[in-house]
Amino acid sequence: MKVSVDELVDRVKANMEELTDSFDAGIVMTAGIGVERYIREKMPDALLAVWATEPVSSLPLIDCASLLRPQRSSDGSGYVLLPDDVWRMAEFCMDGWRQPVTEFIDKTSPEYELQFNFYTRGGCSTPVCVLSNEEGQKRIDYYSLPAHVISHRVRSARYAAYPARDAESYELLPSLIPVVCYTCAALVYEILGRPEQAAAMMRCIVR
Repeated sequence: MKVSVDELVDRVKANMEELTDSFDAGIVMTAGIGVERYIREKMPDALLAVWATEPVSSLPLIDCASLLRPQRSSDGSGYVLLPDDVWRMAEFCMDGWRQPVTEFIDKTSPEYELQFNFYTRGGCSTPVCVLSNEEGQKRIDYYSLPAHVISHRVRSARYAAYPARDAESYELLPSLIPVVCYTCAALVYEILGRPEQAAAMMRCIVR
């Protein structure tokens, strides 16, 4: 469900008021900045902190298959450059594969070296995708399709994006709304130098 940032901010304020009825008097102004501004600034960080503990299937996902332009190699492997806002890949599948990739490796994985051998690399039945960041550009190297396949096309590619810092609303499961709001309250207390209150907010989280 879509939840407005204004509603989330109000919920965070209510959470902070659980500790003291006069929290505004002590923290509403720090260096001339209202506490609401701190809440809005920390909301994307709270979202990422919560999403990092969730299965990717529970996150809002974007399908970018139509935007990707595969760069084919002569051996049937290839790569695609990803959108800049990719935070976490959920699925990637090329036309011709029997199943999508949902578990991605990086170049530190022992499995990565296997992709350079024709007999041990991924293929249509058990494809392999390697996530990397080349000179600031996120990409997926995919393994692989038969070498005789001339045209490479992406069938599906879904990812969770970094939360936009200027968003007016976010897509959230109802069960995660209180978790995000308590987490955000804790982050605000941390930057205000109140670790005890931050810890109290985290103890309120029930999952």
